[in-house]
Amino acid sequence: MSERDPRVTVFMPVFNRARVLRPALDSVLDQSFQDFELLVVDDGSSDDSAEVVRRYQARDSRVRLVVLEHNQGIPKTRNRGLELARGEYLAHADSDDTSMPERLAHQVAFLDAHPEIAAVGSWMLRTDASGRRFDGPLLRPTDPRVIRGRILFVSCFKNPTMLGRSEIMRAFGFREPFVISSDIDLWARISEKHALANLPEFLVRYRAGGTSHQANAPRTAMRQQIARDMLTSLGVAFDETDVANHVKLRNLTGFDPTPEYLAWAEDWLARLLATNATTHHYPEPEFSQAAAERWGLLQARAIACGLRPTGLAALPARAAALAGALPSYWQLARGFATAQGLRLLG
Repeated sequence: MSERDPRVTVFMPVFNRARVLRPALDSVLDQSFQDFELLVVDDGSSDDSAEVVRRYQARDSRVRLVVLEHNQGIPKTRNRGLELARGEYLAHADSDDTSMPERLAHQVAFLDAHPEIAAVGSWMLRTDASGRRFDGPLLRPTDPRVIRGRILFVSCFKNPTMLGRSEIMRAFGFREPFVISSDIDLWARISEKHALANLPEFLVRYRAGGTSHQANAPRTAMRQQIARDMLTSLGVAFDETDVANHVKLRNLTGFDPTPEYLAWAEDWLARLLATNATTHHYPEPEFSQAAAERWGLLQARAIACGLRPTGLAALPARAAALAGALPSYWQLARGFATAQGLRLLG
C-alpha cells in the first residue's frame, strides 16, 4: 500500500438497486471510522444505480465507481472488487442493507488486536423489504473454535457483515462457477487455513427480499459441491447419496425426514465423528457438539412429523456434548433477547 491508500475498502456490488441504494451508501459514509474508500462496482445495471452513485461521488472523494458494461454475475463482480480494493482490510456491504455507525470501528479494532484472525463478521438485524419493520435477528457463533467446529453443518457467516484482510481474501477469491453461494464457499475454504470470528453485536441491518443476479441458478447443485469439497477435506468416505443427504442436514428448515433418512443420519454422524477422531480436521469438543446439535434438531423435526426418535442409545454422549456447548448457546440467547429489546425501541 502507498501512504495514501485507505486502511479499509468497503466494497459494494450493485445491480439494479437504485430504489434502495441511498440508505446503504449513507450508512457507509456516516461511519465513525473514516479511513476508508467506498468502492462501488455496478454490474451492468439497467436502472439509474450508477447515476445515484455518481451524485455521491461528486460530493465525497472516498466514493469510487466502476461500471461494468455487461452483467457479470455476483462472483465475478466480487472478484473485481477484490482486484480493485486498495485497503489493507476489505469490508463487504450489500447495496440494500445498512451498516451501523460503529461497524467499521469495532471490526477494524478487533482485527488489529487479533492478527491471527483472517476476517470477522457480526450479528445482523433482519428487516422486511421496506427496510423499516423488524423481522428478527440473524445470530451466528462468535468463537473461532466453535465456528470451525460447526462449519461443516451450518453456514456460520453473513457475507454483508464480513470485514477481512484483503490479501487473504484475494488469495482465495470467489469461485466464479458458484453463481449462488459463492460467499459460503469462500468462507468455508478460508476456514480450512485461517481462523474466523464474529462479533456478538448487531452491526448490520439486513433487508429481506433481495434476488440473485441469476434466479434460475442450480442452488442445490452449488450447495452439494460445497459439501462435497468439505467432506473431501475431512477425509470421510462418501457417495453422492451422502452428499445430497448432508445438504439436507445443513438445511433442516421445512424438511420432513423419513425413517430411512433418520437411519442414514444416525450412521452418517457416527462416521463423521470417527473420521475426525483420526484426521483431527475439526477441533474437539466443538465438532462433537455441532454433530449433537444437528442430531437434536433432526429429532425435533422428526417428532414434529409424527416419527419416533432414533439413536437413543447415543443420547447420553450427545447430551454431554450439548452441555459443553451451553456457553455458546447462552450467548446466542442473550443476543436474541437484545434484539427483542431493540425491536421494542423501534
